[in-house]
Amino acid sequence: MQDKVHTILVPAGAEYRAVKRGLDKAQHAPQLVAIPAGPQGLETFLRDWSMPELGGKGLLLIGLGGSLVSKYRVGEAIALEKIWNHATGQIFECDAEITQWLAQRLTIEAGIGVACDRIITSATEKQQLRDTYSADVVDMEAAVLLKTLSAAVGIVRVISDDCKSDLPDIGNAITPDGSLRPVQLAIGFIQKPKAAIRLISGSLTALKALEELTRRAFLK
Repeated sequence: MQDKVHTILVPAGAEYRAVKRGLDKAQHAPQLVAIPAGPQGLETFLRDWSMPELGGKGLLLIGLGGSLVSKYRVGEAIALEKIWNHATGQIFECDAEITQWLAQRLTIEAGIGVACDRIITSATEKQQLRDTYSADVVDMEAAVLLKTLSAAVGIVRVISDDCKSDLPDIGNAITPDGSLRPVQLAIGFIQKPKAAIRLISGSLTALKALEELTRRAFLK
């Protein structure tokens, strides 16, 4: 995979730190770039970002996502072949060669994603997304990246929340620039403490899996 990926893009914060730890002992590791969470912040970032000369290689977008199907559980990963943009109904394709390489290298399945402009917290809404798009995972950044950049892109998502359980009401806890609204996050956690504990536990499991996945990908 080192031969295929020039640059890794990962949301800033805990996801970035997990991927960085996974790359610590890798020789000739890809360039690692922290991006804002969410489509609006990423769109602004990409407008100002000077994409490096890739030299025939591609980009890897990696991070956490929410499962839309019962077979993908917390801590499991999926390589995305196609991404629906929920806001526009457009569909974008990832690079087939990189996607196949990711799936084989990491021994994971390939599937379909749908990108939304907020965190999806309702199991009912997840089911609606599944029914509409036949998608396996939901994220926030993939569609903007594929729409904006003319480059070969592979995408891997590690599941942080399952399809059957509601999350705390934190759908608007991310600002347009990609930072967290701590007050809204805290209120959501206080209102649904059991769901908050489940989300925190799932996120920690997924972050550990993300670190290990990165290590497996880029250590020979």
